[in-house]
Amino acid sequence: MAVVLATALAALMPMPSAAAEAAPVPLQPGERPAANSTEAELWYGMDQAERDLKTAPILVRDPALNAYVHGVACRVAGPHCQDLRVYIVDVPVFNASMAPNGAMLVFTGALLRMQDESELALVLGHEFAHYRQRHSLRYWNKAKGTTAFMASFGAIPGLNLVALAASIGGLANVSKFSRDMEREADRIGYDHALGQGYDPKAGAEVWGRMLREEKSSKARKPWPVFASHPNTAERLEDTAAAAKTHAQTPHQIGREAYQAAMRPFLDRWLAAELSRRTYDTSIQVIGDLKQEALSASDLGSQGLYAFYLAEAYRRRGKNDDREQAAKLVAEAVTHADAPPAAWREYGYVLRDRNESKPAADAFRRYLAAAPSADERSFIEKTIADLESAQ
Repeated sequence: MAVVLATALAALMPMPSAAAEAAPVPLQPGERPAANSTEAELWYGMDQAERDLKTAPILVRDPALNAYVHGVACRVAGPHCQDLRVYIVDVPVFNASMAPNGAMLVFTGALLRMQDESELALVLGHEFAHYRQRHSLRYWNKAKGTTAFMASFGAIPGLNLVALAASIGGLANVSKFSRDMEREADRIGYDHALGQGYDPKAGAEVWGRMLREEKSSKARKPWPVFASHPNTAERLEDTAAAAKTHAQTPHQIGREAYQAAMRPFLDRWLAAELSRRTYDTSIQVIGDLKQEALSASDLGSQGLYAFYLAEAYRRRGKNDDREQAAKLVAEAVTHADAPPAAWREYGYVLRDRNESKPAADAFRRYLAAAPSADERSFIEKTIADLESAQ
């Protein structure tokens, strides 16, 4: 569908003249494209994609989560709030994108990785800046019809509508000019977040975390749609330098509000992170989250983080990974928020150590916490075998 829509839009619009490629003035609150303009056609195409997105199974529809994320977007967008629609999509990678018609997409992988409201405000402010500055129109005029542009629509396998919105929204760029747009969005987003009293260090926190994740990756090669962004190290340097100039500015971080909004979804999002099977990066990501929560004295998610970090080590299975996994799952069950599966895996750890009675007790804890477990009959047999061996 993405390529079909892109082709249809290209057929509807004439190739731009040199004058058309000049940077347009920023959008004003409530402004709509002039009738029969290239921008109006671009908005029309995105309106169709947005209509389909509203019924997509990957859309997260939880009212409380959507209200929270939309509220932060409105704070940084100010009078443009009325023009934005925020969609949370269930995709376990760090990304957000902005379509030219005001549709903002936020991936659950980004919500997992961010740790406070200041970081969310910075990311959403960046996406809002793409919209206000009409970056999509500038990108479209410059890139439409090129092979790289058309190829970018299929760059993220299986995402379809999300890939379409991300591409037209300014994430699939093909030139130095688009890097300049990204830098402009970084600057404007930072200024808007700071203007709302958010932490000036938030950008450095986000990009520092992303740089560590990138370095842990064995692939190292970014998706084609991200190839023209300023690199993460550059963004970290820029945001750290900006934070120093505002070190004395009073600010709010918003960690408690952010964590309260995200906590109901952590179990699902951490499981989705492991489903990517990129265990080197998952170990880095979840390890970072666990350590930051501990540093912030936020113990309400330590059981989840410890369990999923243990799972990442166990599934990777290199060198001393099994020993690391055993230590972490033993830690997980000491926390009230440990998921039921932590007791099952702890039971296996104890069984392998020939600690039959504690292992049987751990398996019983698992079945009590997960009475409808698919493998219930198998676990019950394991308990019986352990008891007969005592």
